[in-house]
Amino acid sequence: MGGIFVFIKLKIVRWLLLAALLCSVFPASASASAPDKQQLEAFLDEFMNSKMKEYHVPGAVVSVVQDGKAVFLKGYGYANLERKVPADPYKTIFRVGSISKSVTSTAVMQLYEEGKIDLHKDIKQYIPDLKLSYIDQSPITMHHLLTHTAGFCESIYAVGRDRDQQVSLEEAIKTGLPGLCRKPGEQVAYSNQGLSLAGYLVEKLSGKPYEEVIRDRIFKPLQMNHSSFHFQESDPNLARSYSYDNGTYKAAPYSYIHHLPAGALNSTAEDMTHYMIAHLQQGQYEGSRILSDRTAELMHQTQFTMNKNMPGMAYGFYERYQNGLRLIEHDGGIDEFESYMYLLPSEHTGIFISTNSGEGTNVIEQLISAYLDRFYPDTQRLTRTASPATLQELKSIEGYYIPNRAHLQGPFNFGQNLSAVPVKAVEDGVITMKDQRYLQIGPNLFQNEKSQELIYVDAEHHTLALSSIPMMEYERQNSPVYNPTLNIVVLLGFALIYPLQVIVALILWLVGLLSRKKARFDWLSTLVSVLFIVYFLFAISTQELFINRIPGWSYLFLYLPIILLSVLIVRLLVRLVRKMKVTVLQYLFLAATAAFVIYLYSWSFFSV
Repeated sequence: MGGIFVFIKLKIVRWLLLAALLCSVFPASASASAPDKQQLEAFLDEFMNSKMKEYHVPGAVVSVVQDGKAVFLKGYGYANLERKVPADPYKTIFRVGSISKSVTSTAVMQLYEEGKIDLHKDIKQYIPDLKLSYIDQSPITMHHLLTHTAGFCESIYAVGRDRDQQVSLEEAIKTGLPGLCRKPGEQVAYSNQGLSLAGYLVEKLSGKPYEEVIRDRIFKPLQMNHSSFHFQESDPNLARSYSYDNGTYKAAPYSYIHHLPAGALNSTAEDMTHYMIAHLQQGQYEGSRILSDRTAELMHQTQFTMNKNMPGMAYGFYERYQNGLRLIEHDGGIDEFESYMYLLPSEHTGIFISTNSGEGTNVIEQLISAYLDRFYPDTQRLTRTASPATLQELKSIEGYYIPNRAHLQGPFNFGQNLSAVPVKAVEDGVITMKDQRYLQIGPNLFQNEKSQELIYVDAEHHTLALSSIPMMEYERQNSPVYNPTLNIVVLLGFALIYPLQVIVALILWLVGLLSRKKARFDWLSTLVSVLFIVYFLFAISTQELFINRIPGWSYLFLYLPIILLSVLIVRLLVRLVRKMKVTVLQYLFLAATAAFVIYLYSWSFFSV
């Protein structure tokens, strides 16, 4: 989702897709044609059987539509390993995660078509009780929500998992909406809560529960009879998902997330053919219409991109340019289920795949490239610019770049350091990123010398975009002392102070006892150290502790370092006023703790 609501595991959802070199900055028409049914089946059977075995994927379903008809529907492997239930494209229900966002966006566009919402007006006109502070009074619009440009910070808290703690969409929005990291419209940064807010607007403007609106206005007219935003674990048609480790499959638990519009859709491969056909036919399916031609066309157009040469965002879809074709698509990941929906509008073709293993991501990532290479081979060749930037000029864009989705609220914000990637200038017109060489093909535009992936660098705003990940950008860290390894070493260095203090204090106390000398034990410093250790354990557990909600008691632990620093300062002042001895170790301990608290504050450890 994206996979949904998992702390990017700094996997950044492993969106390692291959995007296209634009023919003189825009795609040309593909010269090949869509495969016939026999070619398609032979290709998919060979690919799926080989890749599922390679990546230990127990089950999958694939469906393909062409020219308004389903031309391929097939299941592979098992939907449930324990009961040996085969994956069935007609009956097996897969959890398709963030593909839900495309459905939510479709419902929004229905309201737009009916004149019930203006895509470019402040959303607070429609939900005035929304408690959300804007930056510089810049309002958020539905356009921003549907293109992931609203500016929300990423949040991994209060997203939901346990069935007995699931809350309504309204409560999730009113209590779990993250703050803003940037002004709306500045950058694209994939946001689960942002699309959930769009779904909440659908609910408010329709006067009906979100799920009911989708059922009546999308599922019923499209005959998606097995699709819903709720599920029963006892349903014999519900697939089970698995993780694989050391030759063993382990069933994954189901999640009951709060933000249904962002990632709770359950569907079959057959139902998804109806949805794909409707979008490929500009909102029409077998006599039923969910969108007008004009609205569907608007929804599918490029609505935001960092640069005209780069793929960007439509409403509810990402763009991809590959092998001379433009695709619009969306992925989804939840509970080890991985899914993807690809639409090729110019070819009137749609492909849907869903797997019941997290390793299915590898299969999905390779499927579309293999399909396009087989039936729409790339004929474009890399053409370097005649006037490349000099090595000295390219030095200005060097630095560490961090995915803008890594700006989290709370202790895990520090994880940005694990996702930072270095960009270096190596010669005239050549930069490297993640040890890959990119050659300049236009102003601030670079192409991977071994693939179709593009990089665009906005030197003015210190941002970078990858064509393979159009739903987010990278931000350069402008601090000259910034270094991911350095920050990790600094954090660990400070953190080790406290267990070392406890150990040293105990050793000195024991030595004093054994030597029968009066041993002074610094109880307060040791207690502070023990509580800091407790805080560290709490900090690394916040994702698990706050998965359903943020309890009130947590704020005591969240601010514990500030409280402990205050205690040490009070002790120092009391001892100075009373003219009591303050040891060098106590001064050093206070100074180190003060520096550490400031460091933690700089990384947003005290916010959720």
